[in-house]
Amino acid sequence: MSTLQMYMNESRIENNFEDEAWHEVWGKNFGVDNAVGKIHRILLHRPGKEIEALSEAPYEEEAGARILRNEKGRIRSYWKSREKPDLSKMIEEHKNLEMILRKEDIEIVWLDDPSGIWTNLTFARDVALMTPHGAILTRFAMYFHQGDTYCAQKVLADADIPILGAIQGRGTVEGGAFCVLDAHTAIVSRSVRVNDEGIEQLRQLLAAQDMELIVLDMPASYIHLDEAFVPVDRDKLLVSTFILPHWFLKKMEDRGYQLIETDPSDPPLTNNCLTLQPGKVLFNVFGTKTRQNLEKAGVEVIPVDVSEINKLGGGIHCATLPLCRDSLQ
Repeated sequence: MSTLQMYMNESRIENNFEDEAWHEVWGKNFGVDNAVGKIHRILLHRPGKEIEALSEAPYEEEAGARILRNEKGRIRSYWKSREKPDLSKMIEEHKNLEMILRKEDIEIVWLDDPSGIWTNLTFARDVALMTPHGAILTRFAMYFHQGDTYCAQKVLADADIPILGAIQGRGTVEGGAFCVLDAHTAIVSRSVRVNDEGIEQLRQLLAAQDMELIVLDMPASYIHLDEAFVPVDRDKLLVSTFILPHWFLKKMEDRGYQLIETDPSDPPLTNNCLTLQPGKVLFNVFGTKTRQNLEKAGVEVIPVDVSEINKLGGGIHCATLPLCRDSLQ
């Protein structure tokens, strides 16, 4: 080795996440090391012309939904109603979400698809996993999401967010199945949408950030963790105890979390809320009994109607991907 290169060796960076050069290059306008810190940036996709295709999809009794197929018969999307989508209502509901987020002084980054083909981009949560030091691109199990990652990698790069890796090959993981609980702990749920290969790839990518990955299984009729589990305050979790396994609930209690129960008589996706900052959530207006449980526990609730968006298969949490939260460390 030359003398010059020996000399230059003193400039070596052993772990870029721990070096000031990381923020010198990338800035500080990204990163999620918890699920409740105040949101500063968020990813959204406003429903648009891509939804119109669902109006022509036939209702299939076995699925209990309108099923949109391409010319080869592959499922391109679904709509959980006999009635055709009311796009104007969906847009109105989404604009209301946007208005509330802007009132909370949150910068919105838009996830766009110029092709207008991929009908599930409304659920921006699924396209990436935000971690303390950047994004991990997801890989979807289902055909009708395949264009989402293509759109996501473009917008994240343009938003100056480092892409730390991607789930690839036979691995599948989706954003709604993932939660960063704290700076050293993440949770992922295994289901029809998230497989063992994807989980192992995710575990390796998180290990570079010294993060533990907790894995739990969802019942067959559920696909994502956020249908049953959302942190709502520094020490409070909104949980569907009728869905989640006992060992996991006990593990959370042992870590000092108070469990607030989702009332099973409330509508599906009631649990699917967005925590704006510690103790303040954006919440389904029709989840009245669960709202009482939250308020009794000292959590402020902002009710919002997303009933038409729900018919696409997701809720408030699904439709929002925080890109930057305050750290709680």
